Amino acid sequence: MVSGSSNNSLEIEVMFRAVTVAAAAFFVAMVGTADAQNFANYVPQSPQVRQVDFEYNDYTAFAQDDPVGGSASDRAAPVIESPSACGGCGTCMPARGGCGNCGGEAWTLRQPKALKCRGIEIGGWIDSGVSVVANNPADRYNGVVTFNDRDGEYQMNQFWLFAEKAIDNGGCGWAIGGRVDFVYGTDARFTQAADGLERNWNQTERFYQAALPQFYVDVAYNNLTIRTGHFYTIIGYEVVQAPDNFFYSHAYTMQYGEPFTHTGVLGIYDLSDRVTVTGGVHRGNDQFDDTDGLDALGFLGGVSLNSCDKKKSLAFALSASEDGPGISTTIYSVVGTWKPGRRFTYVLQHDYGQTWDGGRRTLSEWYGLNQYFLYQINNCWSAGVRAEVFRDNNGTRVAGLGDGNLNAGPFIGNFYEVTAGLNWTPHPNITVRPEARWDWFDADQAGGPGAYDAGDRNSQFLFGCDLIVTY
Repeated sequence: MVSGSSNNSLEIEVMFRAVTVAAAAFFVAMVGTADAQNFANYVPQSPQVRQVDFEYNDYTAFAQDDPVGGSASDRAAPVIESPSACGGCGTCMPARGGCGNCGGEAWTLRQPKALKCRGIEIGGWIDSGVSVVANNPADRYNGVVTFNDRDGEYQMNQFWLFAEKAIDNGGCGWAIGGRVDFVYGTDARFTQAADGLERNWNQTERFYQAALPQFYVDVAYNNLTIRTGHFYTIIGYEVVQAPDNFFYSHAYTMQYGEPFTHTGVLGIYDLSDRVTVTGGVHRGNDQFDDTDGLDALGFLGGVSLNSCDKKKSLAFALSASEDGPGISTTIYSVVGTWKPGRRFTYVLQHDYGQTWDGGRRTLSEWYGLNQYFLYQINNCWSAGVRAEVFRDNNGTRVAGLGDGNLNAGPFIGNFYEVTAGLNWTPHPNITVRPEARWDWFDADQAGGPGAYDAGDRNSQFLFGCDLIVTY
C-alpha cells in the first residue's frame, strides 16, 4: 500500500473545462477564418480509423508530390513531411535509395491477380518490441500501462493482415468497397469486442490471442458513403494500428477513456470540400452481440474541418449508447491539429466520458487532456513528446488489465504521463520507435493501492522500443 496526496476533484474539473473551452475557441478561430478560401482545398478523410490520423513514414509519396517538401493533399490532417528535395539533400541521412526516401523504394506483398483486377489490396505489418521498467515488478506487468504491458519480455504486439477495396468514385456515381482486418499478437487482447465475436473463440493463451477488429462494406453514392459492419471508432486521436501512431505506448485516454470498435451503420457525408459530417447507429461500445437483451441502438457521429492550407484541423466525435439495463454511456472527443511550419506539428486533444447507472443512481465520470509535439528532423528521423493528464473521477476506468496483473484498483485520482520518443525510418517499410516514459498517479485519498510495481508504487519510469515492418 502506498499513500497519495489529496486532490480537489472539483478544481481539476474546472481546470479541464476552462482549458477545453479555450482550446476549442483557439482552434475554431484558426480554422474558422473569415476568408472562405481557407477551406477551399479541404480533402475529406477516410474514416477507416479515427477522426484525425497521421502517417509518418511515407516520405517517398511526399517527395514525389512536392519537390520542396511534400504535400498532404491526400491526407485528412497535416502530416510530417519531407523537409528537402532529392536535388538538395542537406539534412537527409545517407541511404541506398537516395535522399528522397532514405532507403529505397517501398515494397508490398505480391498481389493475387484475381484480387488486383478487382481493386482489392492485401497488406499488413509486424510490430514487435520490448519494454523495461525501473521498478522490476514482481508480476512482470508494467502497471496500468498498455499495450506494451510486460516488463523485460519480448512482445510480438501485432501480426496484421488486411484486405481492402477502397472507395474511389471521385465524388460522383456509385462505388462499392470494404475492408477486413485480422490481428494476432499481444495487442489483440485489447481490441477484442467485450461482448461476443472473439469471446466465442475459446482462446486460452495468456498473452497471444487473435482478433477480427474490422470487417465492413462501404457503399458510396456521390459524396455519401454508408459503412455497415464492424469497424474502429472515430473517437480520439491515437489508433490501434501501430504504423499510424508516433509512440509505441498508448495514452491513458485511448486505453481507458475511449471505445475501440463499434458494430452498426455509419454514414459519412461531404457537405462541401471543406466539411465532413458523420452519423450513424451502433450496438454499443466494444459490443458485438446483444448480450444484455436490450436490443438498443446508440448514436455515433461527428464533424471534421480542415483549412485549405492543410495546417489546421478540428474534429469532434460523440458516442452515446445503452451498455446494459438502465446503464447509459456518453463519450466525446475534440482533437485540434496545428502545423505552423513544414516540420512541426502540434496536437491538442480533450476527452470526456460519463456512465449513468439508473438502478444504482450513480454517475461515473472521466476526462483527459493530451498534447503532442512532433518534429521531423529529416527524412529518416523525427522526434516527439506527449504530455497527458487523465482523471478517473470514480475509480471505474483505469485498472490492471491482463491475467495475473496485481494492479486491480480502483484508482480514484489523476494519472499523469510524459513520453519522449524518436522515429527512425531507414527504409519506407521499416520504422524503429524508441521511447522513454514517466508515469505517476496522484490519488485522491492516501492508503490506496499503487498503480505500478504490483501495487507498491505510484510512479514508474519505462523505456521501450519496437520495430514495425510493413508489407
